[in-house]
Amino acid sequence: MDYVDDLKKIAVRLPQSQVFNARIKFMQHVIEALEHKELPKHRFIPFELTEQQITKYLANNVDPDIDDFDAVISDLEQFDKKLADFRTFLQDQFGYWATITEELMGEWANLFPQETYLELMAGNGYISKGFIDQGISAICTDDLSWSNESPTGNEQLTKVQQFDALSAIDHFSDQVTSVVLAWSPDKNEIDTQILDKIRQTDLNFFVIGEPFGATNSHKFWDSVEYVADPRIDKLNEKYPQYDLVNDKIFLIK
Repeated sequence: MDYVDDLKKIAVRLPQSQVFNARIKFMQHVIEALEHKELPKHRFIPFELTEQQITKYLANNVDPDIDDFDAVISDLEQFDKKLADFRTFLQDQFGYWATITEELMGEWANLFPQETYLELMAGNGYISKGFIDQGISAICTDDLSWSNESPTGNEQLTKVQQFDALSAIDHFSDQVTSVVLAWSPDKNEIDTQILDKIRQTDLNFFVIGEPFGATNSHKFWDSVEYVADPRIDKLNEKYPQYDLVNDKIFLIK
């Protein structure tokens, strides 16, 4: 919990620091869940302070004429920078890239109750864990090539079968109705090969990512066709933007 402890140490130096308690407590909940190999329960709230929130906080709580005004501003900037680093902290500490929560997976199971899933490039298996917890069948796969170099490599939340993405489709496509791919690397065009292979099947293809941004190759986003489905809109209501990354859930063909 060093991350939360650091936040608290900075916050305690700020006037009326209790106004930040909700953020800190939510982050603590997320970390505790992941430490116990569970999904966080609820969709994330925006953590970073908006310019309006900073202005309001300073106007209500800080006298600009006090001697240590510059120190307060410095602490506030440091606190906000720490809030902005939360996604990176979760990625580095837990291999938690897409924001998968119990609330999201419960909604997914309700909206698509008849689907069975193959998760590709699953990392530690957060999505498959969510499906299985909801009573939905999921096969979790990853080539695990990264696991020997990452401190999160031994933190799988469910059984991860060692298949690269293309081999997994070949091996399991007749056992599932849908494929899920979340946060495919933005510098690797394997996603276009996955798309081409899935187009040779009748499988549904769910993708979690940020078009032309933090995830997936530009070639992939140039190639996709989005399936219009009101259930996807409802699903994204449980997957809101909480920082500068604007990733969403898509149904693609």
